[in-house]
This record gives sequence, structure tokens and C-alpha cells, in this order.
Amino acid sequence: MKPMINSLSILYDLLGDSLGLSIISFTIIIRFILIPLTIRQTKQMKKMQELQPQLQAIQNKYKNKTTQTKQKIQQETMTLYREAGVNPIGCLGPLIIQMPIWIGLYRAIFKSAPSSPEGFVELSKNFYSWNQSISKVPFNTEFLGIDLVDFVQYAPTPWQFILPVIVGLSMFIQQKFTTSPSTDPRQQQTQQMMLWMMPIMFGVFTWQFPAGLAVYILFSNIIGIFIQYFVGGKQPIMLFGRLYFGTEDSRNIYLQKLSDQKNSANKKLKTENNKEETDEPQNIQRENSRRSNRRSSKNAKRRARKS
Repeated sequence: MKPMINSLSILYDLLGDSLGLSIISFTIIIRFILIPLTIRQTKQMKKMQELQPQLQAIQNKYKNKTTQTKQKIQQETMTLYREAGVNPIGCLGPLIIQMPIWIGLYRAIFKSAPSSPEGFVELSKNFYSWNQSISKVPFNTEFLGIDLVDFVQYAPTPWQFILPVIVGLSMFIQQKFTTSPSTDPRQQQTQQMMLWMMPIMFGVFTWQFPAGLAVYILFSNIIGIFIQYFVGGKQPIMLFGRLYFGTEDSRNIYLQKLSDQKNSANKKLKTENNKEETDEPQNIQRENSRRSNRRSSKNAKRRARKS
């Protein structure tokens, strides 16, 4: 919290006494510092997607889910990850690192705008001795008609609704850039869950955050979209059934993956239909066999009574 208060105060002094611009500038700096980690995360996610056919083959190899087979699946999966140099946890790097940043910024925003003399004394203790920006206290927390210290739910209309929506939308677009069509049903399910769960979750959280933290998350997502686009090889994005952005090669690769996904789904559906058609005569035979056995049993009982 202490470095953040000093960073925000210095940026506030340099940017014309605007806390909103200082938060946006702080966001840009943090995201550029995290670029090496974002590059690593993107490479890890690409490798994870490339390994999906091999992971699916391991799952199909052990169809009977027992304790022993589950252990073998886990061992072979970890061996595959190790040989490919993939760490599944590495895909969560930027998100994990940003958690303490959000917590620290949450506290720094409240500390930067104290409402009592005791609060100003406490704030002065958080300034470094060389930081002359302390002369700017108290900070002007108004930005575009919003008090950045107040919770978003108390912001004036329509900001109280617009901020959560655009934060969720930016998170949705960022998630779309990190997902690509897959032939693995489990991966498809996970991607769909993350695609909708994260934007909704952050939209709800934004409602309960200070507006300043919502501004940080929003611009962090926007910058993340640009970084992800260029670092990820200018991948296209599918919205409302149409492809946007990307290069000709990346679009063709995306369309090929989409075609493979549809073919895989059709093949699975056809297999299930054939299985049902095969099972139906067998079920009829079983039912006929049961009826025949019941008739034989009744006839045997009648003969026993007559004798």
C-alpha cells in the first residue's frame, strides 16, 4: 500500500492534480512491467492447447475410472506436461500477481482521501521523506463526475450501471482472445465456463468496489487486450458469428480449428446415434427373451399342477 500511495501521489502531481489520470497511468505502468509474465502466460496457454489431443488420448486410454487408473492418468499427464515444458499454474501468473495489487490499491485509494484529522496524520506516515507530493494532500477524487473513493453502487446514474457493464465486457473480450476452438469436450466446457463466469463475476465485484479500483481494472483489461492481441500472434476474435481482427493466416488457422471442432462434434453425435440404433435391437431381443422365459415358466407350472 505504501509504495502505491507514493506512486499515485507523484503521478497526481505530474498529471495536473487528477487522481483518475494517475490511476490510469499507474495501470499502464503495471501492465508494461507484467509484459514478460504475460508473454510467458500466452506461450504456456498455446502449449496447453497443443497438448489437448494427447491429453484426450490419455483419458480415452483409461476409460474405466478406478483409483489405479486415475493415478495412472495423473502420472502420464504430469509426464506429458514435464516433457513439453508446461506448467498449468503458469497460465494464472498475471492474475495471481495482480491480486495483491488490487488489495493494495483498494486500501491506497481509501487512505489517499481521509475524512478526519486522524486520517490525514495516518496518511502522512505513509509518505516517503523525499516525496514532496505530500503538499498536494488532500487529493481531488473527482473524475468524470465520479468520486473515485466512493463505491460504484453509489456513483451517479448512469455510471453506477455503465462501469460494471464495461468492466464485464472488457473482461469478456479479453477472455475471447485467450480461447480458441478445441475438439476436446472438456476443454470446450471449461472455456465456456470461464468465458461467462469471469465477466459476470468481475461485473458484480465492480459494483462493490471503489470507483478508482474499477477504473484500474477496466484499463488493465483494455491494455491486456492489446498486449494479448500482439503477443498472441494477432489472433482473431469471434463475435456474433463473425471474425474480427487477426491476419489472413491466423484467421485461416482459427477457421480450420472451428471446422475440426464441428466435425468432431458431428462425429461424436453420429457415433452416439449408431450406438442407440445398435442397442435398440438388442433391447428388443432381451425383452423377447424375458417374455419367452416367462411363458416357459408358466407352462412348466401348468404341467406340474396337472401331474
